[in-house]
Amino acid sequence: SIQRWYDQGILTGATLPGGRRRISSGSLAAFMKKHIVPGSGEATAGARRVLLVDDDAKLLGVMKESLETAGGVQIRTASSGLEAGIAVVEFQPDVLVLDVMLEDVPGPLIVKRIRDSQAGRAVRIVAISGKASEADQRDILAAGAHTFLRKPFRMADLLKAVGLKVVARG
Repeated sequence: SIQRWYDQGILTGATLPGGRRRISSGSLAAFMKKHIVPGSGEATAGARRVLLVDDDAKLLGVMKESLETAGGVQIRTASSGLEAGIAVVEFQPDVLVLDVMLEDVPGPLIVKRIRDSQAGRAVRIVAISGKASEADQRDILAAGAHTFLRKPFRMADLLKAVGLKVVARG
């Protein structure tokens, strides 16, 4: 496709001896921006960064798919408290959706550590669990989570908690 676009003059550059083509970086960047090609910055500019953390791979996939369908997000996933901590620093999410009953680290401790870190102070934390007691829920919110969703929850509730618009389907 790129060769065809070059031959059609859509992309500009130079033809080297032997017929090899070199596309100019400016031409390629303009093309990517115009056609919203991932990696151009345009497709992800202003997108909300969401980190999904759950040890249930199936639920993690469903949440990811729902958020991607809603659009306007960059998503990273993790399946443990350790991975979540690393991802908060590397990915710097705007929103963290966190299963607070992970096997490796207690939920309130994860939330507290994230809140205590420079990278995690401004993160909106959406705690989720199907096993948490009322006391666990209070502890999570006291540790710094913004909201709590009990599993099973409606994906529309997750979208709302993440801060995305819920579009009614006709």
